[in-house]
Amino acid sequence: MKIGWVGLGAIGAEMAGRLLAAGHAVTVYPRGKGLGQARAAGAQVCDDYAALAAGSELVGICVYNDAQVREVLFGGGALAALKPGAVLANHTTGSPALAREIAERAPAGVGVLDATFSGGPHDVAAGRLTVMAGGAAEALERARPALEAYAAQIHNLGGPGLGQTLKLLNNLLFATNQMNAARMLQLAEAQGFDAAAVARVLQGCSGASFALGLFQRPAAVAAVLAGARPYLEKDVAAVAAAAAAAGLDLGAFAETLAFFAPASR
Repeated sequence: MKIGWVGLGAIGAEMAGRLLAAGHAVTVYPRGKGLGQARAAGAQVCDDYAALAAGSELVGICVYNDAQVREVLFGGGALAALKPGAVLANHTTGSPALAREIAERAPAGVGVLDATFSGGPHDVAAGRLTVMAGGAAEALERARPALEAYAAQIHNLGGPGLGQTLKLLNNLLFATNQMNAARMLQLAEAQGFDAAAVARVLQGCSGASFALGLFQRPAAVAAVLAGARPYLEKDVAAVAAAAAAAGLDLGAFAETLAFFAPASR
């Protein structure tokens, strides 16, 4: 499959490498710190978003936020340049509203997926991401040979925006778990415990969670939170905006919303 790729950060570069290893022809846009890595793995390079899209059967986007997705698809002309039969797989975590807008503005015959995922660079390298895709089932089947290069679980959730919706709910729960884990570890430190040692012990107990597992390595609790904050602040804000637009009550998560508000740093 001819694949165009935009977003060569820690995760995107690994995705491109997995696609190349699976035998796909990958052309990347020179954006992100992984360009050298992608070139070494055999990727071609194109520095024009529209030209990249026009020559691809599938375009994958793995950037930071909605604004960057808009820059690529609308400002850079990538969406309009896609040919009938092509698929856009947007891996960026963002708003369900933008996912629906992209689907509405796509050229006739172009499949659009908000192909959100759970997992990090090590999961990509092992081919074990979980993909939560919103969009037509037919588009997902066209994209499946590419997605299977780095994902072990691929879920079809239904229409446009539903992949983003479930990813945001997942991240809201993760943010809540990390907030609670940090508070618990601070309580443990106040009682003389080492936070990393407590996290390692409790990962074998009923209080275990993925969020708690991030504190197992020796590091200050605040430092672990600081590393996750830029992403969690962005995603928690996106959850709040999407919930407000849908008329949903997030009162049960009020502490999480406040904890990960930028002003609370």
